[in-house]
Amino acid sequence: MANSVATTTGTLTALMKTYYDKLLLEVARPKMVLDQFADKSRDIPRHEGQTISFQRFVPLAPVTTPTNEGEQPDYVELEAMSIEATVAKYANAVRITEEVDLTALSPVLEAAVKELGENMGQSLNRLYRGALAKYLYPMRVDNSPTYGKSCVATGVPTTSTIASTSLTETDGFWKGGTIVITSGQNKGYSAHITGFAASTGTITFSPALKEACDAGDTFRVVTSTGITSTNVITCSAVERAVASLKYFNAPPYDGKYYIGIISPFVQYDFMQDSAWVNAHHYAQDTALFDGEVGRWGGVRWVEDTDPWLEAAGTIGTYDGTGTVHQTPIFGRHSYAGVGIEGVPDKLFIKKPGDQDTSNYINAYSMVAWRVYFVPVVLNALFGVTLISGASTIA
Repeated sequence: MANSVATTTGTLTALMKTYYDKLLLEVARPKMVLDQFADKSRDIPRHEGQTISFQRFVPLAPVTTPTNEGEQPDYVELEAMSIEATVAKYANAVRITEEVDLTALSPVLEAAVKELGENMGQSLNRLYRGALAKYLYPMRVDNSPTYGKSCVATGVPTTSTIASTSLTETDGFWKGGTIVITSGQNKGYSAHITGFAASTGTITFSPALKEACDAGDTFRVVTSTGITSTNVITCSAVERAVASLKYFNAPPYDGKYYIGIISPFVQYDFMQDSAWVNAHHYAQDTALFDGEVGRWGGVRWVEDTDPWLEAAGTIGTYDGTGTVHQTPIFGRHSYAGVGIEGVPDKLFIKKPGDQDTSNYINAYSMVAWRVYFVPVVLNALFGVTLISGASTIA
């Protein structure tokens, strides 16, 4: 996100404004793990609404047939997929009463800025995690053929439905899962599955496509049903994810490695493997990302101490008591953090003044943050989210 700018009353000096502004960002930064990897060149121009549309072209098929002498090649359709994102406002505030300010043992304003900074960082990171959990290419660590299927579209797809004769499960079986289109003009599009009709093998999904798929397009459907704590991430699962990213031509971040976001309990399972390399072993030769803890399975791993947890069968819905972990691994241009151009994140500090008629006995001060923001997955095939359990640490 853009740098924060303090907005205060005249009771704070410019030096204090800068101090509190930096303090907010310093506290927020460790929590904003995913912000450092998001595409940042896609902000909406001011005065042009809150919705931005991206156009992503589908790669042309390789040419393997020669063109005869004196002839023109047949032309092919240049296919593009449109992605929309609508920016929303996120904010939080605390009220500091006069009594607290007068009697507290420590500087209350500074403590409030620290608490809000941590809250802002965690809030934005949680939004990123939710988008990746719901819309990146899902891959179960158990590679179950029951709860994950690759299909070919049959019949007449619509902008919000797609069917396949290979989907023969019971009604509602795939509801709560993720669908990713893997070929055709919508290649790389992903959506949340809202229903499944067994009689026709039809998946219903949201958000809807701009243009329907064609019969013969391929797609994959996955649900997290049946994942338990024993389904921990293995090096084999990570290598499958990396192979998928390479197959779909996801660009690595440093020309060699992809990025993975790892929670503490999942990291515990990783570090039992002898292939794990702690970051301090290569820090002298490589500039580390914020929070980077090691390399494993062709991925540079960055720690996120606020894991994304879900209940089994509900991909993309956060549940703090859930036992299903989402571990994203991605390349460049897989997702973006979109804001409004020229509108920075803001810290507001409102201390009472002589002319403040809404607070006429100076009963309280207010401290708040405000961000215009939306995370959006740009290409679901440029990122994989491993769906797993994790060991319980007593």
